[in-house]
Amino acid sequence: MCKKSKQKCKHPHGYPEGRWLQFLILRVVCEKPMHGYGVIKRIEELSEGRHKIKSGTMYTTLRRMEEKGLLRSDWKKSDTGPDKRVYRITEEGRGHLKSWLEMIKERKRMMEKMTSFYEKEFGGEKDGNV
Repeated sequence: MCKKSKQKCKHPHGYPEGRWLQFLILRVVCEKPMHGYGVIKRIEELSEGRHKIKSGTMYTTLRRMEEKGLLRSDWKKSDTGPDKRVYRITEEGRGHLKSWLEMIKERKRMMEKMTSFYEKEFGGEKDGNV
């Protein structure tokens, strides 16, 4: 349930680990509409190589996100190769992305407090000596 209302909310709350790929896709497609392979490459760039997504996983996720109304797609004609399906974020997708980003900002503030406590309590100690 949302904090601001007593009704069920469609926006994700709690830690986004289980839907991290959807979050990353929304982030990338919000920045610039693109085709699936472009999304894969952009996520790899943003994550500095930590997230290598298989194309089957990507296209299944993109289709599911489109079914949920988070994305929409259009075919882009190509003169040099096959046509490509280009994905764009919807208003509902923007709402989900905004909710996730707000949650991440909250978690960041909490982590900064924990880091500050760590520095105060253990700042002079090396890793492994805690």
